Amino acid sequence: MKATGWSLLFLSCLWLFPAQVFSSYSYIDLHPPGWIETHATSVNARGEVAGYGVSGSGERGFLWSSGVLTELLPPGANSARAAWVNRQGDVAGTAVIGGRTRAFLYRGGSYLDPTPGWAFSEATYVAEDGAVAGTGEFGAYISRDFVPELLPGFTAVVGANAAGQLLGSAENTARLFLPGRGYLTVCPPGASAAVPGGLNESGLVAVSSRQANTEKGFVYSGGFYVFMTPPGWSSSNAMAINNSSQVVGYGESSAGRRSFLRSGSEYEELSFPGWKSTEAVSLNDLGQVAGSGETASGETHAFLGSPANLPVSGEGSGVPAGASGGGGCAVAAGGVGSPFNGSAAANLLALFFPLLPLLAGRGSILRR
Repeated sequence: MKATGWSLLFLSCLWLFPAQVFSSYSYIDLHPPGWIETHATSVNARGEVAGYGVSGSGERGFLWSSGVLTELLPPGANSARAAWVNRQGDVAGTAVIGGRTRAFLYRGGSYLDPTPGWAFSEATYVAEDGAVAGTGEFGAYISRDFVPELLPGFTAVVGANAAGQLLGSAENTARLFLPGRGYLTVCPPGASAAVPGGLNESGLVAVSSRQANTEKGFVYSGGFYVFMTPPGWSSSNAMAINNSSQVVGYGESSAGRRSFLRSGSEYEELSFPGWKSTEAVSLNDLGQVAGSGETASGETHAFLGSPANLPVSGEGSGVPAGASGGGGCAVAAGGVGSPFNGSAAANLLALFFPLLPLLAGRGSILRR
């Protein structure tokens, strides 16, 4: 216990010593000619982006890959939205057919139904193995091989990992399902509501809370909440977390609506050059981010942002993102009945020091 207490004190004190970060991102405007507005919802491990927008023919989903945008609209649908794309390029989304919402899985040029026989459904996530999750006529579900399994502890499912953990929402808050343990409510002390963002393979959860009419993002691990608000910002939303424990989100900065990327103890402000606002909602393990923002002319466009040293196909702006100091974080214990253990401590250390697992692995090789 003493070691745990000292570790938390050390982690909290890190924020007293801001570190300046200088990095640069290149941005690609994904908005196709003739469309009225576009929103990016997910970027996969290959830098492909799923989203939706409004064209001259109505609302459509899309998949952007290497500079080519594919419009997504299942047969018979009046409109569609794409919510998630996995590494294989499978896209989960929701279409409106005959006045009712219908979940779909776009795979290899074909549209598949993950909830056959349901009167209505929505798809919000597709796992790397092709399992589709969402909500519908009979409640929240995860569909494997097109056989839906009901999840009564959720109203909707928005994420999963290889360990079988599921992230979703219920009763105006976020919930995490742990195999063998059941459902945990993920909501920081004092919050009136919590919205689930993302779940990584280590079980770290990005969530946004509502506290006294203010948005505050945080990362949850083993009963503890690490709040994600860049220094000087009045609000934040933590939207996604990758397997390097980097966190992306957006909020209100002194310059307006901006996005942030947090790596270890450092924040970097992300803003599409020349745009009035930028909201990043998705993040992959390469550090690429996707979202949408308001352009100088007032239109809403989808974008992909990539670290400057990462080759990306497509036209984009290479203007550097703003830099900011570390800080704006606090570690708080939560009351969800999840004891702080060695795994949770390791996850918190990975969050503050993303390179530690890599260095530890290198050390074990050298010792051999």
